[in-house]
Amino acid sequence: MAHHPDGGSAAALRTLANGVRLLAVPMPHVQSVSVGVFLRVGSRDETPATNGISHVLEHMAFKGTATRSVQAINLDAERLGADVNAFTGKDATGYFMTGLGRHADQLLRMTADIVLNSSFPEHELRRELEVIRQEAIEYDEDPQDSADDLLDRAIWGDASMGMPVIGTLGNIEGFSRSDLVRHVQSHYVAQKTVVAAAGNFDVAAWMALAGELFGAMPAAHDPSVVEPPAPATYVGQAVARRFTQVSQVFLNIAYPVAPAQLDAVSQQRWRLVASVAANLFGGGMSSPLVDTIREKLGLAYTADATIDKGDVWANFVVNAVTTPDKLEALVAATGDLLRAQAAAIDPVHLERAKNQLTVSRVRAAERTYATMEQAVEELQASGAVMPMAQALAIIEDIGADEVRAVFQRMLAHAPALAITGKGATARGARQLAARLAALGPGQVPPAGAAAR
Repeated sequence: MAHHPDGGSAAALRTLANGVRLLAVPMPHVQSVSVGVFLRVGSRDETPATNGISHVLEHMAFKGTATRSVQAINLDAERLGADVNAFTGKDATGYFMTGLGRHADQLLRMTADIVLNSSFPEHELRRELEVIRQEAIEYDEDPQDSADDLLDRAIWGDASMGMPVIGTLGNIEGFSRSDLVRHVQSHYVAQKTVVAAAGNFDVAAWMALAGELFGAMPAAHDPSVVEPPAPATYVGQAVARRFTQVSQVFLNIAYPVAPAQLDAVSQQRWRLVASVAANLFGGGMSSPLVDTIREKLGLAYTADATIDKGDVWANFVVNAVTTPDKLEALVAATGDLLRAQAAAIDPVHLERAKNQLTVSRVRAAERTYATMEQAVEELQASGAVMPMAQALAIIEDIGADEVRAVFQRMLAHAPALAITGKGATARGARQLAARLAALGPGQVPPAGAAAR
């Protein structure tokens, strides 16, 4: 195993004959390990009639297997002191456990059992669907959660990427065991699966066991299911939803930043450049967004910018919370700040943003789950895992022109805008979006003008 100057070791990658990929990232400086199974399936793979089924499957996987009850699944992991969790997203579902490095093989066996041998007991399904229904109601009645879901619709419209991961209440209430089995047979297949681990463990022994456990995982019957996904078409519309029981407005603005198909290294570089751009614009109290919106203008307490990304998509997202009387000024100031970055990048803010991303990467590399998640994300997006030293070297090399180009590409698109809360209206959202789009990237104000 080749060692790197950052203290870690090279990721080991092996593809089984059936297409399952095994990924191991040694971290000899820790005592723990995270083990996970990640499947390239999420709400993107659903239809309006099946929306929410990936999330239901994630819940039901823990409700019993061919040999273990739901109680045994929980107790087996907790007897080892392990944390157990799972997630469902737009393009991925993950099951994972974190515990002691010496228990890596046991954690792998338990996670494999959940993914490969779930039995979906009928009595558990009825109970769990009610739990998920309550979760969906909680999301639906929260203006901040609703703003996130609404933003997806503003970005992608009626496409599957625009549908909520949690699904609709009608769908959740109507799913049957046969629906789950059918979805598993279609999407829980070898070619869409990555089995991963990061931490201090015996890589060779773990790889051998993973090969035994997943070597017989069925391949897809339908070749189209495992074809490389095409990016969903960006729509960029303005939407709103009124909540009368709150006094604030929750604002989300998004622009696409994913370029055309690139080779692995170029793919990984632009993702780092986009992250630098988000840090530069709204990552921290001294960033132009927060300093202007909060400190200078007093328009909001909460404001930030992030990159929301998956395997073949990425969006630059600005989030803020304000009161209705300050919403128009907030949007106008945000638009001016975005155009200012498209005109010129302040070298001091570029240095800050690059150092923030460097520290973020270094800190993530000290945590087993974050390291595993990062490696799987890179593998799904580009087909390769970037060593830490290479990532840090790229961040150091990123120049102002690259970051400026991110803002210019963003502003070439109409913004996707979602507002929820007091007084939110569709007409108001469209007017705000029009204000944001009033100037194109070729009509930017002088650098620094937005800060006055």
